[in-house]
Amino acid sequence: MTLGDSFELLVFAVLAVVMIGMAVMVVASKEVVHSALYLLGTFAAVAGVYILSRAAFVGIVQVFVYIGAIGILIIFAVMLTTREVGG
Repeated sequence: MTLGDSFELLVFAVLAVVMIGMAVMVVASKEVVHSALYLLGTFAAVAGVYILSRAAFVGIVQVFVYIGAIGILIIFAVMLTTREVGG
């Protein structure tokens, strides 16, 4: 195993831990806006894994489509919904 391989494995392990942690926080968070932001972080980690596995086009599409379009759409939908105070 070369130094480049062990660095790649380390980056993958960090991305995997971040991805799993963010995915758990999406479900565990009480605030809907925080859940949406954690979901965007999860999408970013998935894009990092795609780029790390030499599928750069899929990683870039992940960033543009999911983080750029779907993520912003979710955040706007959450911000425009009403919430009862104290309920």
